Amino acid sequence: MSSVGTVPIEMAALGRPFQLGMLYDCRRDALIPAITLWDHEELQKKTSVRSQNKTELSVSASDSIDDKASALQVDASLKASLLGGLVEVGGAAKYFNDKKKSHSQARVTLQYNTTVRYEQLTMSHLGRGQVTHPSVFEDDTATHVVTAVLYGAQAYFVFDREVSEEENKQEIEGKLKLTIEKLKVISISGKASLEMTEKEKAAGEKFSCTFHGDVQLATNPSTFKEAIEVYRALPTLLGEGGEHAVPIRVWLYPLVKLDSRAAKLVRHISNCFVTQAQTALENLDVTEMRCNNLQKHTVSQTFPDVKGKIENLKQLVLQYKLNFMDRLASVLPAVRGGGKDEEEFRELIKHHEDSPFKFHRLQLWLQNKEQEMDTVSGYLTKLKHSGINVLSLDKEFNQVLSDPDTENVVCFSFTSLSQPEPYLSELSSYLRHPESRNTDTDTQQASTGWVKRESVLNMKLCLKVFLELLKINKAQKETKFFADSKQDDQCTGACIFLYEGGDYQGVHFEPPSKPGNPEAHTVTHNSVTVQAPPPSSATLEYRVEYKPKKQEEWESVTVKDTQDSVTVSGLKPHTEYELRSKAVGQLGYIVSSDIISVETLPASPPGKPSAPQVSPTSITITWENPSAVGEGVSILGYIIEYREEGIQGSKDTSDQWLKKKTNKEQYSFSMEGLTKKTSYRIRLRCDCGDRGTSAPSDEVVITTAETTPVKPITGDPKKCTLMNKGKPSIYRLNLSKDKRSTCPKLSFGKPAMNRTNRTIMLLGATGSGKTTLINGMINYILGVEWEDESRFKLIHEETNKTQAESQTSEITAYQIHHSEGFRVRYSLTIVDTPGFGDTRGIGQDKIITQKIRDFFSDKNGIVSLDAVCFVVQSALARLTHTQKYIFDSILSIFGKDIADNIVVLVTFADGQAPPVLEAIKAANVSCAKLKNDTPRHFKFNNSVLFASNEGSTGSSHQSKFDQMFWQMGSESMETFFSYLNTMQTRSLQLTKEVLEERNRLEVTVEGLQPKIKVGLTTLNELEQTQEALKRHKHCIEKNKNFEYEVEVTEAVMEDISGTRNYITNCQTCHITCHYPCGIPNDDGKKGCWAMDNKGNCRICPEKCVWSVHFNQKYRWEYKTRKEKRTYEDLKRQFEDAKGKKMSAEEVVKQLQKKYKDVQKEVLKLIEKLSRTLKHLKEIALRPDPLRTPDYIDLMIQAEEHEAKPGYLERIRELQRVREGAVIVQKVASGESLLPQEEKTWKEWAKEGTSDFFKCLFGKKK
Repeated sequence: MSSVGTVPIEMAALGRPFQLGMLYDCRRDALIPAITLWDHEELQKKTSVRSQNKTELSVSASDSIDDKASALQVDASLKASLLGGLVEVGGAAKYFNDKKKSHSQARVTLQYNTTVRYEQLTMSHLGRGQVTHPSVFEDDTATHVVTAVLYGAQAYFVFDREVSEEENKQEIEGKLKLTIEKLKVISISGKASLEMTEKEKAAGEKFSCTFHGDVQLATNPSTFKEAIEVYRALPTLLGEGGEHAVPIRVWLYPLVKLDSRAAKLVRHISNCFVTQAQTALENLDVTEMRCNNLQKHTVSQTFPDVKGKIENLKQLVLQYKLNFMDRLASVLPAVRGGGKDEEEFRELIKHHEDSPFKFHRLQLWLQNKEQEMDTVSGYLTKLKHSGINVLSLDKEFNQVLSDPDTENVVCFSFTSLSQPEPYLSELSSYLRHPESRNTDTDTQQASTGWVKRESVLNMKLCLKVFLELLKINKAQKETKFFADSKQDDQCTGACIFLYEGGDYQGVHFEPPSKPGNPEAHTVTHNSVTVQAPPPSSATLEYRVEYKPKKQEEWESVTVKDTQDSVTVSGLKPHTEYELRSKAVGQLGYIVSSDIISVETLPASPPGKPSAPQVSPTSITITWENPSAVGEGVSILGYIIEYREEGIQGSKDTSDQWLKKKTNKEQYSFSMEGLTKKTSYRIRLRCDCGDRGTSAPSDEVVITTAETTPVKPITGDPKKCTLMNKGKPSIYRLNLSKDKRSTCPKLSFGKPAMNRTNRTIMLLGATGSGKTTLINGMINYILGVEWEDESRFKLIHEETNKTQAESQTSEITAYQIHHSEGFRVRYSLTIVDTPGFGDTRGIGQDKIITQKIRDFFSDKNGIVSLDAVCFVVQSALARLTHTQKYIFDSILSIFGKDIADNIVVLVTFADGQAPPVLEAIKAANVSCAKLKNDTPRHFKFNNSVLFASNEGSTGSSHQSKFDQMFWQMGSESMETFFSYLNTMQTRSLQLTKEVLEERNRLEVTVEGLQPKIKVGLTTLNELEQTQEALKRHKHCIEKNKNFEYEVEVTEAVMEDISGTRNYITNCQTCHITCHYPCGIPNDDGKKGCWAMDNKGNCRICPEKCVWSVHFNQKYRWEYKTRKEKRTYEDLKRQFEDAKGKKMSAEEVVKQLQKKYKDVQKEVLKLIEKLSRTLKHLKEIALRPDPLRTPDYIDLMIQAEEHEAKPGYLERIRELQRVREGAVIVQKVASGESLLPQEEKTWKEWAKEGTSDFFKCLFGKKK
C-alpha cells in the first residue's frame, strides 16, 4: 500500500484541459489550476515534442459502463470517480454519460481515435532543487504533476433506433455494425468511397445519430448520411500541423518523489467495490430505461394515473441515484487520501442493498406493473375492436353523462389502476429519512400487484357480460357504452358501472346468476311441463327456452313470478328437444342454464273412447286414432286399460288396471266377462313398439246394462218391409226421398242431433260385389248378429238384369241417420255408383263418368267426402286396359287433395294377401298408401251375408264354417268403420274446380278441332299443288301454263233444329264456338263455357266479344271438295302478294314457305290444347297430361274412326306433323336424336324454324 503514492500514473484526459507542469490531485481526480512548480518560460525551454501519428477505428453495439470505459481507456480508479461524479468530462468523453433511454433502443457506436504528437518534460525539471515554487509541497492540494501529454482527437458516432416488438434488436444492430465496418476501407485522402447496397442505405436512414467529439463542427450530424460525411472530414479538422489536437492521455508524476512533504495518494479503491458501485448505478439506469418503456405503453398513454405512477418511480429513482453518487463522491477522496479506510465504501454498498431501492424490489414492482398493463392492454384491444371508446379524463366522462340524448351509460371500468402504491410511498419516505431501513414484509408484499387468478377471472366475466350487453343493446341509441378507469376496492381488476338518467353515482351492474337446469316433470306427445328453479334477485324476467335438437333457433315461454313450473306446448311427437332456463336482467342481459334433453312421446293419445254397444256383460268401445304420430313411428296397436270404478286408490296406479292389446288399425274393442250394472273406468294408449307408448287418453266411466238392449229396428214395420220370410227373413229398409236434389238422394231414419256425418263413395266394376258390400255394411251398422232371425237390404238387385250388367243404374246417395243401438257412433252417407265395364261398352262408362260429374255439380248434393272407395275383387291379378281406363276416368274427376282419402275395398277376400293389390300398385293408381307403398285396403267376404242360419246352434261343419265367415266379416266391418272415423273430411271445392276446368277444356277442344282440320286440309292442298308443280316441271321451264286439281275446304251450315240442343255461333268468324251449349238465350252468352272471365271467346281466331255470339238453328261444318286451278292463277296470286314479277323458282320457294307457315299454325293449335292442361295439372289428381305427340295420335285415331272424305291425306299430314313434334320433344327433354331426325333438325335450324319450336315447347334458346 505504501508504494501506491510513489508510482507514476497514466490516465485518459477525458476532455479536460491538461498541460505540462499542471498539478493534479489523484484523491479527487481533479486538476489544480493557477498553481505550478515551474514558470512558463522554464517549461517551454525544457519540453521535448515528437510526432506520433496513429488512427484507429472500432465499432461497438454495447452500451455498458465497462465497454465505454474500455473505449475511453479509463482505469478502475478513474471509473469510480466518473461514477461518483467527481470528474466532469468534455469533448468525446461525453460519450461515457450517453446512455440508452429504452430497452427497445438499438444502438451501434462508431469510435474514431487519432493521435498527432507527444510532448513531455525533460529530466532536468524533476531533479532536486529544480522546482521554482517549492511552497506547493506544503499546501496539501496536489498529489501529482503532469509530465507528459499525448495529443490527438477522439470522436464517437452513436446511432440509435427504436425497435418494434416484431423486430429483432440484435439482428438490426448486427447488420448496421457490418455496414459501418466498411468505413475502414475509406482512405485518409477520401478518394475511396463507401459502397453500400440500397438495402443497407435504407436500413441506415432509420437510425438517428448523436456525435461526441474533440473537434469543432458547424452542426452536429443527426442522420446516418450526415455522419458518414463528418467521418470523411475528420482528418482535416485537426489542422495541417495538428494544431487543433487536444490532450488524449496524460502521465502524472508523484510529488512525494520530489519532496517528502507533498501530499500523496494513500490507497486505491478495490476493484470489487468499484464493480459493486458500478452495478448499483447500472441497475438504477436499467430501472430508468424500463420506466421510459412503460411510459410508452398503450395503457400509460390511455390512463394518466398509470403514467403518473411510472413517472413517480422514475423521479424517485433519479433522486436516489443522485444521492448515491453524492455519497460515493464524498467517500472516494477520503479513502484514497487515507482519512477513512475501505470499510466506509463497503458500508455504502451495504446501505444501498438494504434500501427499498435495491434492484430486486424495483424490478418486482415494475414487473407487476408491466403485467398489469399487458393485462389491461389485451382488454383495451378487445374493447376497441368492438367499437368502444375509452374515457381517459374526467372531463370526457362528464360530457358523456350530460349528453341529453343519452339515457344510460354503461362503463367497463378498470378498478385497480389508480389504487394506492405502498411501495412508492416507502421509496419517498426513504428519501426523506435514509437512515430508516424499513423491512416491513407487508409493505414489500403490497408491491406484488393486483393481477391474480381471482381478479383475472373477474375481468374475463365482466368483459363477457359487457360485450354481451353491447350486442343486445346495439340498436338502443339512448344507451351508450364506454371504458374508463375508476378505483373500486370491492371489485379487483374490473367491473361494470351503470349510470342511469345522467346520475353521476354509478352502480355496479349485477348480471343474473346462472339459473338452475329445468327439470322435466310431465312429458306428452306435444308438451313438456318443467320445474323452473327460482332465479336470482338480479333477474327481471325468467324464461324457459326450447328447440328441436337438430335445429338452431330457440323458442321460449315466460315463467311468471307466481309460477314454479311452466308447460312448453306445440311440440312435435317423437322428437328430441333441448331445454334450458334463461334469466334476463337489466338492459336485456341474458344468462342461460345448461341444456337438458327431453324426448316427446311417440304419438298423441287416442281419441276419448265411446261405447256404442253396452250389454250386461260386455262393453264395446270405439275410438279415433291419434291426431299426431311422430315421424318414423308406427302404431302397432292400442292398449285398453280398464278397472271397476269402485276400486279405491290412485287412478294412475298401473297394477290396478286390467290391460288388453288390439291389433294394428283396429279402432273398436269388446271387453267381455264384465259384471252387470257395474261402472268401469276406461282409457287407451297407443302401442308404438320399441318407441314406447303414448300418454293415456281421456278416461270415461261406462256402466254395463241391466238387460240386453233391443236391436234398433227389430219388429218395427215403419222402418223395414219384409221381402222374404225364412231363416233368416230378408227385410228391405224403408227409405225417404229428398225431392230437392236432381240426383237420387234417399235417407233412413231421422236426423240425429250432435252426431257427425261421414260420407263415402263406392266405385267399382260390374260384378265387383259393390251392392252386396253396401248391404253388408248396413247389417253391421244395425248390429245384426249371425244368430238373428233378420237380415236387411239397403239396395235390392233388379231381377231383370243379368250379372253382366250393373245392378245400379243411377248415382244414389243413401243417408243413414244415426240411431241408438248403431254399431257406429256417427251418421253415414253412402254414395253408390253404377258399375263400370258392363256389356254395354265404353260408351256406358262415359255416361257414368258424366253422371258423377253432374252429381258433384248438384247444388243440393254433397259438399264433402270422407272416403272414395274402389271396390275390387281379390283375385284380380292385373288391370285390363278397360279397368285402367275406369280408374283414370274416375280419378280425373277429383282434386289432388282427395288422394289420401282414396282406399281400396277388396271383396271375395280370404286370409291370403289379395293379388289385386299388386295389380293396383303396378298400375300406379293414386290412393292412400301404407308404409310399404301398398294401397291402403280393407278385406271383406260377404258370402254368407244372406245365407241360411237355420240350425246355427248346431254343431254341423257347414254351420260352423258359415259362422266363422260371418265373424270375419263383422271384424272387417269394424276395422273399416273405425278407420273411417279417423279420416280427415275433404271439401269438394277443389274437385268442383277440376270439373269446371275439364268442361272448359272440352269446349276448347271442340272449338279447335275444326280449325285444325281446316289447317290439315290446307296442308294437303299445298302438298297437292307442289306435286302438280313437280309433274309439270317441263311446262314451267318452258313458261307454259297448265291445269291441276286440288282438294279445298269450305264452311257449310248443318241444320240442328231437330236436336233440341242449343249452340253458340260467332257471326264474325263464321265458326261454331260451343256445341251443345246449355244457355238458350243470346243475352246469357257471356256465361257460356267458351267465354273467358273478360267476356271474350276462347275459340274464335279473333277472340271476339260474347255479344256477337248467337244461338242459331245450324252449326258450322267444314267439308272438302275438288277444285280446278291453273299455274298462271297460282303465280299471279304470289306476284300480287309480293308486288313484283316472280320466276318459276321463286314461285316454288314461296309455295314451300307457305306450306311451312301453315304447318307451324297447325302445330300451334295442337300445342294450345297442351297448354290448357297446365292449370288442370296443378289441381287434378289425374289430369291426363298428354304431350303434343299424344294429342296427334288421338287425332289420327279419330280420323281413322270417322273416315270422312280426305281423311287419308289428313292422316298423312298429321303423321308428318307428329314427326316434327317428336323431334322437338326430344330436343326439349335432352334426348338423343336418330340420324334422320338430326338431319331434319339441322334443316330447321338453317330456316330458323327450330327457334320457333323451342319457344313453342318452352325450351330457352
